[in-house]
Amino acid sequence: MYCTVAALIIASCATLLELVFFFAWFQNGGSPHGMMPSPGLRKVVGRIPAWALFASVALGGFGKGKPRLLNLAWAVALVFVRYAIFMLEMD
Repeated sequence: MYCTVAALIIASCATLLELVFFFAWFQNGGSPHGMMPSPGLRKVVGRIPAWALFASVALGGFGKGKPRLLNLAWAVALVFVRYAIFMLEMD
């Protein structure tokens, strides 16, 4: 049960860091068309949500009960939303 709780806490932190990344990305003029914005907070926060995603899924795999399914559904949703935001930015 401790692994499941830890996975959900890491998932919450990863979601907040993902929001910080996208706010910093768009604030600095980020574009998915290959043009990189100026360095900013996104450089620091950029890879942390990805590693937190992997850690959360790994810890959720060791958990018990239905909350681990919530954790796996969160991981799929986070990946989908990340790519959806980039696809919306393309227009």
